[in-house]
Amino acid sequence: MDMESGATTTVAGAGVRPVTGGYRNWKFPLARELVRNKRFTGALLLLIPLLLLAVLSPLLPLPAPLETSVKESFQPPGLEHPFGTDKLGRDILSRTLAGLKTSIVVGFSVAALAIAGGMLVGTISGYYGGKVDRTLMAVVDMFLAFPSLLLAIGLVAIIGAGTIPVVLAITMADLPRMIRLQRSMVLSLKTRPFIDAARMVSAPGRWLMWKHIMPNTVASMLVAASITAANAILTEASLSFLGLGITPPAPSLGNIIHDGQMYLQKAWWISTMPGVVILLIAIGLHLMSDGIRQVLDPKARK
Repeated sequence: MDMESGATTTVAGAGVRPVTGGYRNWKFPLARELVRNKRFTGALLLLIPLLLLAVLSPLLPLPAPLETSVKESFQPPGLEHPFGTDKLGRDILSRTLAGLKTSIVVGFSVAALAIAGGMLVGTISGYYGGKVDRTLMAVVDMFLAFPSLLLAIGLVAIIGAGTIPVVLAITMADLPRMIRLQRSMVLSLKTRPFIDAARMVSAPGRWLMWKHIMPNTVASMLVAASITAANAILTEASLSFLGLGITPPAPSLGNIIHDGQMYLQKAWWISTMPGVVILLIAIGLHLMSDGIRQVLDPKARK
């Protein structure tokens, strides 16, 4: 039995009978451990209210995000407008929730695509090695030569603005790091005794990658997914702030902050409120990644 990977391989006669642990035995025990973790619980307390507000915002008694009222321009936060209004009298809370919904879609879409692509390409590269590994890593290193934000700006300039182009651009900017992370774990796993035992009985390479190697990297990639989602939300806000992401009049946390930067002394709430929301999301997702890491990594638990 390989104690660190949680997988056993029994060689009996002419066959191999793998018993894969780890993710196959999580289910409810994992959920209980996560709920008991203080950091994960704190992340839920931050993220769940924000997610519910973003999803249920159309049902709330709030003005539409694009509804204008010049008579109510630059109203400070109060009972009628909890986050205040901007120069056109638009409700900042309504616009912030609409922008938060866009940020959530972008963040989780980028995390899912980057992790899925990283696991696939990184596993193939690390397991087969040789020319396949050298070719793939040459392409990855070419992308890693650029800072992720600068690369995302260049890709958005080529692809265009909008939610889908922004998701694709940020995914392509984050994907090389996920490939590198998965590859490093595969290089370590493929030399483990349970993999060698499976090779001795001519187990197919695809079967080894799918049944043994990839399941034992899921825990680390889940931690990376939370961080990737947080970084994607920050990158989307930065692109929208620069006018390259979600373009006005569609609300985004980034372009709301951009609209209020000229009025910081007169109407500080326009930029401050969406900025606080971005901060809370980033803190919540990083706390979640720490909580998942502590639950799934025995060394972190100790």
